[in-house]
Amino acid sequence: MKPIPDQLFEGIIMPKPKILLIDDDQNIHLIFKIILEKAGYEFISAHDGLEGLRKILETRPDLVILDYMMPQMDGEEIFNEFLTNPRYRDCQDIPFIILTARQEKIARKQRLFEKGLTAYLTKPFGHRELLNIIDNVLASHAIHLKNRYLNNAIREAKNFLENLIESIPEAIFIINCEGQITFYNGGHQEVLQYDLEEIIHKPVTEIFDSTTITLEAILQNIQQGRNTKNLEVNLISKTGKKVPFAISLSEIKNEDDQFIGIVLIGRDISELKRLQQELVEKEKLAMLSETAIAINHEINNPLAPILGNVQLILKENKFDEKTRNRLHTIQRNAQRIYQIIQKLQAIKKPVTTKYVDNTKMLDIFESK
Repeated sequence: MKPIPDQLFEGIIMPKPKILLIDDDQNIHLIFKIILEKAGYEFISAHDGLEGLRKILETRPDLVILDYMMPQMDGEEIFNEFLTNPRYRDCQDIPFIILTARQEKIARKQRLFEKGLTAYLTKPFGHRELLNIIDNVLASHAIHLKNRYLNNAIREAKNFLENLIESIPEAIFIINCEGQITFYNGGHQEVLQYDLEEIIHKPVTEIFDSTTITLEAILQNIQQGRNTKNLEVNLISKTGKKVPFAISLSEIKNEDDQFIGIVLIGRDISELKRLQQELVEKEKLAMLSETAIAINHEINNPLAPILGNVQLILKENKFDEKTRNRLHTIQRNAQRIYQIIQKLQAIKKPVTTKYVDNTKMLDIFESK
């Protein structure tokens, strides 16, 4: 029997609680019927154990009151049958009160209470005593069902959240006030290379590269309400490799609004960084290509008449050897300029080399 939250009952007229009496004394039935119906309960009657067990299945009462001394099956035998027979498995939440006309032995009472009996009521008793114990048992049972419902709801929510967190590919860490990792969901484990057992209780400073931004600065940002979303930092893997991560942090507070830790959610951005670098290289290549086209246009215009005129002058054959050598030098260097321009236009994979003061320059002839 799974109880329903109280708020779902608002505006709904609830049925009367049903009470089943199992007793072989007809006079007891008449008295109980008057008392219980006057008190607002629905009364159900059974005169022996077999009839009582059958009516439990048929009516699903909210409470069973069972006389101990009866022919054929006594109260304890009926209660044991109810507990052990699989037919009644779905009714196990029903509370039982046993009526007895004698002082039962403590050991017998203890045995029945250990099995799940809710209460004993010793005859004779007044109608007020009867109603008090019924009200108390039903109220206590309602609290028990509500607590069980809440515990089940909490357990289901906990399992749901744990499964959800475990299925999230991002790395999720919970860090306490002492800076120790108290939870890790295993996200990006293939990158960080830590087993879950290894990383729990480890100081977060051992996996946090403070050369980009210190953990103290991040905590200060949290406390001052500054941005703590998508911060780029390096996390250190088990092998010591620095892995770029985008992290977001949130503070954890207790019910007294006291700071007790932070939640860190991190996403490996190694591939993003690689793609960004590729994009930068492509942009550089595009700029290089545009520059080469401009150079080709601007240099070829004056270069063509230089080469043409040198060739015409050399054909005249009016110069001494020294002058002719100088003209050939001009021709060779002009042709080299032309070759450099053509090579510059054809570059697809630029290669750089170190230049003055650690600057880099394009190595035209090593580039492809």
